[in-house]
Formats: sequence, structure tokens, C-alpha cells
Amino acid sequence: MPTAGDVLSDRYELSSLIATGGMGEVWRGLDRVLGREVAIKVLKTQFTGDPVFLTRFRTEARLSAGLGHPNVAVLHDYGEVEPAQPGGDRLVYLVMELVDGEPLSTLLAREGRLTPERTLGLLGQVAAGLASAHTAGVVHRDVKPANLLVRPDGTVKITDFGIAWSAANATVTRTGHVVGTPQYLAPELVQGKKATPAADVYAWGTVAYECLTGRRPYDGPNAVEVAMQRLTEPPAPLPADVPAPVRALVEATLVTDPAERIPDGGALGAAVAAAAAGRVPEPATVPDDERTATRVLPVAPVEQAPVTRTLPVSPVAAAAPVHTDPVAVPLPDDGDGDDRGRLRRLLVPVLVGLVATALVVTGLVLGSRDVPEPVAPAAAPATSAPPTPDAPRATGTFVRVDPAEYIGRPVAEVQAWLTGLDLPVQLRTVETADVPAGRVTALEPTGELAVGTTVVVTHAVAPPPPPPTAAPAPAPAETANGDGDGDDEQPGRGRGRGNGNGKDDEDD
Repeated sequence: MPTAGDVLSDRYELSSLIATGGMGEVWRGLDRVLGREVAIKVLKTQFTGDPVFLTRFRTEARLSAGLGHPNVAVLHDYGEVEPAQPGGDRLVYLVMELVDGEPLSTLLAREGRLTPERTLGLLGQVAAGLASAHTAGVVHRDVKPANLLVRPDGTVKITDFGIAWSAANATVTRTGHVVGTPQYLAPELVQGKKATPAADVYAWGTVAYECLTGRRPYDGPNAVEVAMQRLTEPPAPLPADVPAPVRALVEATLVTDPAERIPDGGALGAAVAAAAAGRVPEPATVPDDERTATRVLPVAPVEQAPVTRTLPVSPVAAAAPVHTDPVAVPLPDDGDGDDRGRLRRLLVPVLVGLVATALVVTGLVLGSRDVPEPVAPAAAPATSAPPTPDAPRATGTFVRVDPAEYIGRPVAEVQAWLTGLDLPVQLRTVETADVPAGRVTALEPTGELAVGTTVVVTHAVAPPPPPPTAAPAPAPAETANGDGDGDDEQPGRGRGRGNGNGKDDEDD
């Protein structure tokens, strides 16, 4: 990997490391040609020889380059630097807009609940950015607070289109996996159905719910439990102080059936504007033949890239359509509360089966059922635990671990989550008074992890109390013949000829 001071392609100088993820590093850098600061995302070298990861990286570049919107982080350039010596590592990188701000997840961790007005102000911008993406035929598929950057002036930027869907990444779907974060994943994606713009609307609603309540609508010890809740239970009602128009808006985005949900970012933006004006948004209706229509985004075939190039977004070749064969989770027609337990017992083996057959989502990492070719799993670290012989384990799949989703949460909860994602956990502790005891402070590794990879989870423990202060020693008896300059509190520390320990006069 590069170091500070390196210059990529004789143009982009790396200044300081901003963040490290599972797939790469993000650097603050300088574009020497244009004299502007940029963010440079460098793919980890272990992935530069993997055609699946390279395809996804190039796909992110193409998708991002085609989205010119003030609420979408701008992609400036894409480049590949061949090794200077035989056997060296190729560097692959994206050059992006440097967003001076913080993730919404950080803001929520610091402030808790947001007011309805502030929520609509921030997420209305997200709706506008999604509308631009949906118009271009792109579904983000991983809308969550960690991927929404908030600038000091309140501007919001959507980032990370690395797992977005369009016809452009049909090759990735054919050979790879779909990734999303389980707490924000739409029910239809849990069931293995095709991603449509309505899936982004659902994720938007989940983020809005979290902003208004300070908690996610669905949470649990593992991804299967979260998926089961989403398919069988409505979220808890919003607080009473949320105005009716805002409440109606969020409820309209969290409808389980995508056909009954606000259909896309454009309709979502209109609904946000209505709620902000104090009007209850009208139900959105979409013709049946347009509910899943997503326009093809032209894309060039994936080929061996030259040392540095800017990816075209002009039409080159239309990707073949992908035919899906979704796995549906059957639900009984009646909603009688007495059947809740029976329904949950029914769904547990079904959802576990989905996990075992690679319908996993971020963990669960959703494997494509219409593809005969499996994904070659990445080499697991030396600390990875081998699969237990009696446990079902998905092969050829990856799990996406976003540290922003786990840091600050109780260690027992995080351990249960990761274990549920088929990631063994090794616990470590760190003494600190800055974080409440039992809360997670770090995870390693993170990002795209092969199933079975051991994750080291560090959590806070309270530092030991300081040792008690010893009581001052009693003053010694007055002595004779001493010629030092010690006093009663520090006897015998004189610098004179005596030692402060002379005998009493009667012993002379």
C-alpha cells in the first residue's frame, strides 16, 4: 500500500490517511494539475489481482461518474498504476471529492435524536440525491447513516456506490454477491428479490426512523433475527412528538410490500416537501409495468485497464438482462396474534436456510441464485477459525462489516451479531475512562470479509482505581548531634555532616 508523500500517476500526491476499510484506504491528497484537495480511495493490493473486486471497483467508478448531483459525492478520476518492478503490486485508485464533514452515524451517536425539522432538512437532500441516481437507472442498495456525509454547512453527500445495482454491474451479479447492511435492508432484498428504487426508499425510511427516535426500527442479536423481525413485525410507533405528516411519511417508506411503498427518489422528494409543509403525503401509485423498471446505464466491457484512464460513461455496450429467481418466504394470510409464535418458528429454519445457501445479508450476503458459478472465496487470515462440521456454512460468500455499525455498542451485542454472520470473534480489552465499560472501541479487520474470518473486537474496561494515598509517616523523636538540614516531615534528608539519627543526651 502507498505511504504519505507518494504521487500516483505523476499527479495525485498522498497527504494523510483518512480511513481504512476492508477493501482499501482513503487518503487526503492533492491534485497537482488542478491544485485542489481530493480524497483518494486506494484498493488494497490483495484485491487488485481479483477480477471480481476489480470489476466492482470499476463499476463504482462508472456509476459514480454518471451521477452529477450536489448531494452525491463527485468522482473525479480513476487510475491504475502498474508495478515499477516485476512481481510488484499494481495500485488501483479512485479520485473523489473531498467532503469536509462527518458521517450521519457519528452525528447520531453524539446527539441522539434529531428534531423532525432537522431530519427532513438532512434527509430531503438524500432523497434528491437518490432521485438523481434512480433517474440514471442506479439503485444504491446500501443507504445508511455511515454512507451519508454531513458537511458543517448542513449539506449532505451520498457516498459509496461500490455495491450499487444497475444493468452496468450485471457481470458482478452473475459471478458475485449482493451486499447490504441488515438493519437497513428492504424486506424484498431479504427474500432474495431484485433491487429496485423502492429498496432505497425503504432504507431511507429506516434512517429517518433512527434520526427521529435515536434507535433503529429493527435490531437484534444477529442478522437472521433482524430479517425475521422485518418480515413479521411492524416497527414500534414513532414518538408522540413527531408531527402527523412526518409520521405518515416515514410509515409510507417502511411498507413491507414494495408495490405499496413510495416508489423512488423522485416521489420520495415530493413526499418530503409535502411533510415539511405540514401536509400528509398522498399515497404514491405506480403502474404495475413500471414498478420494477430501471433504465439501463450504458457501460463499457470490463477489460485490462491502462495505467491511468478516466472511465467513459457514454454508451458502449448494453448489458444483458439478469433474470432472477427469487426465494420467497411464505407468510400466512391471517394476522392473528396467537399465530405469532408459530409464524416465527416457521420462519427461523427458512431464514437460516437462506443464510446457509448464501442468501446472506452484509452479512446476510445475498448470493445470486440464477448463477451456476460460485465466487472464489478470498483467502482468510491465519486467525480464521475453521468451519465447524455440524454447522451450515455458506461457501464462496463475503460479509461486509462496517465499523460504524458496531463501535460504541455493547460488546455482547456485537459478538452475537458477528457470530450470527458466521464470523468468529476474538475479544480484547483496553483500559480507558473515555468510553463506557463494555462498549466496543475497535474491530479488525473490517470491510469485505470472507465467511469464517475471525474478527478481533476490542471493548473498553474501566481502568483500575488509583492506589490509596499512604498516610504521612509520624515525625521521629528529636535527635541530638545531627548536623543535617532535614526537617520533621523528611528526617534524614539533610545535606550536612550528620545523619539525623544521633543518640539522646542521657546516652552520651
